[in-house]
Amino acid sequence: MKTERTIDKSVQAGRATQRAAMITTVVVAFMWVYFGRLYLIHDPDEWRIANQQLEYPLYIIPFIGVTHILGSVGLLIPNMPRLTEWVYAGLSFTLLLAFYSQLNGGGSTWDKFDPILVLAFVFASYVLRRRMRANRWSI
Repeated sequence: MKTERTIDKSVQAGRATQRAAMITTVVVAFMWVYFGRLYLIHDPDEWRIANQQLEYPLYIIPFIGVTHILGSVGLLIPNMPRLTEWVYAGLSFTLLLAFYSQLNGGGSTWDKFDPILVLAFVFASYVLRRRMRANRWSI
């Protein structure tokens, strides 16, 4: 006899939310590590953009790289809701300030909206993680 598996639709929706939250959080963390690494290894293109176009002082660029990496690590620490709230707030402020810097600096029009695109991923990750916590699941 064939046994049928019946899974409650709310359980399926919860699992889908959990997967989506994990995927978006890992994507956001990867983006922050990637760009933080570029600032730390003194990538000439990133340093030129930060220093010449956005007019950031040279001494602040490695600090930005360190904060990017620390933010991504903070996102991936499990069961620390207060820490992740602060990390999401920091990421949001950083991206809004990056958008403002891009508007006032040089570069192409598309480059000016890159921080807003990344902010959309951060917002999706935040909302999905909040929904998981409401369902008493956590990453």
